[in-house]
Amino acid sequence: MRKWIAAGIAAMLLLGVAGAVCANMRRPELFDSPARQAVHQADSKTSELTSRETAQAPSGFTAENKAVRRVHLTADYPQIKGLPDQAAEERINQDLEGIIRAYSERMSTNDKLTLGYEITSRSGDFYSFVFRGKLTQGTHSDAKGETLPVLKALNYDAQTNVSITAVNLLKDDPASMSAFSKLFKVYAGKDARAFAKDMGVYFTDTDVVIYDLQQDAAPEYTQVHIPLKEAKPFFNDPIQPINQ
Repeated sequence: MRKWIAAGIAAMLLLGVAGAVCANMRRPELFDSPARQAVHQADSKTSELTSRETAQAPSGFTAENKAVRRVHLTADYPQIKGLPDQAAEERINQDLEGIIRAYSERMSTNDKLTLGYEITSRSGDFYSFVFRGKLTQGTHSDAKGETLPVLKALNYDAQTNVSITAVNLLKDDPASMSAFSKLFKVYAGKDARAFAKDMGVYFTDTDVVIYDLQQDAAPEYTQVHIPLKEAKPFFNDPIQPINQ
């Protein structure tokens, strides 16, 4: 499971760079291998079972649901419209599609993945797109494989459209890191793993959420909600792109 987590984090860090390079290139059809028989459909209303938007406040974009249906993969992802910066909109859409593509390329014929998403923040300072689901590895006709939780988030600065992870979100000086680590511990509890910048992050309208899979066999991710009003003093301002 750790190799999936590491690969997922690496993929997200590379998405912004790849998106910028490919912004002017024609994107291939998602999952265009004829042997895989992908089915794509667009729906202006997201599925209540797999995809939902939690923030209803006015925002700078609208979201259209896209669906991929295969024998071993059932996934939904959003594509956004309406950002003033067309290049940023294209890059973000490539990032969102790229999450599904990255999982698809790593799956074997004995794996099964169900993945949906939430738009947990689409107003204020941050945009957050959170993918959740279940991955079953090693399924066979006569045996059921191990089922593992999936949680991946893509975040953007609402003003600059810069991609955000814990790496570029938080101030890196020792005093700030120490203070934020103590704040994290207050909300995480004594049994949680100490904060580290390889943990995932996403935003709601009121909180920053730090998530982590405590153990490979854990049934769910640990998610620590910290009020934004308490966490923001430890955020970089401005937030710089990850590759700088």
